[in-house]
Amino acid sequence: MIWGGQSSQVFLELKGDFMLPVVDQIDYLLNNTDLQIVVYSGQLDLIVDAIGTEKWINSLKWSGLPNFQNTQKTPLTSPAGNVGYFKTYKNFTFYWILKAGHMVPTDAGDAAIQMLRQILQPK
Repeated sequence: MIWGGQSSQVFLELKGDFMLPVVDQIDYLLNNTDLQIVVYSGQLDLIVDAIGTEKWINSLKWSGLPNFQNTQKTPLTSPAGNVGYFKTYKNFTFYWILKAGHMVPTDAGDAAIQMLRQILQPK
């Protein structure tokens, strides 16, 4: 099989879940579980842009949202320098990745690796 040759079949199987709002599900998880919820967005993404993602986050009914909104962004750094920003409150983290579009790992590999290191580090 050619790399990517299965993408049409995968899309057909998942199209029922494509571009559906998940605010209610995220609200439930944030308010009722201790699962770590991580959202990331590339600064240059034309489909799911970082500003739109922040607007989506601000529509949550999560009890911790006001505290999250008042939390300052922290620079995300790698050996390449400043590669983005993140903010965390309790079990929710949002990463704003610089110089990246929809494909963060391809566009900004250093940022993606640093983000994964942070997500996977023991608390």
